[in-house]
Amino acid sequence: MPATATPALTLNQRNLYAYFLNHKEKHSHTPCFVPKLPAQSSRLEQYLQALNKLEQYELIRVDRTSGNYTGWIMLEPKSA
Repeated sequence: MPATATPALTLNQRNLYAYFLNHKEKHSHTPCFVPKLPAQSSRLEQYLQALNKLEQYELIRVDRTSGNYTGWIMLEPKSA
């Protein structure tokens, strides 16, 4: 997806991407861990799908080397 095109994001996608952008702006030299899903663990699958979509849109990359999603790190997308 070209850098100038902004895809329509769902609420979860928008929240996660806004979290990433805010973290990058305020704490650029520290890892941006995926935030814990607030309260509703029944929505975890949707939450993780939102991360996958952000990667598909090439807005972020996710380092999934940790066994738990809260240990995953959101990274800048790879440049072309």
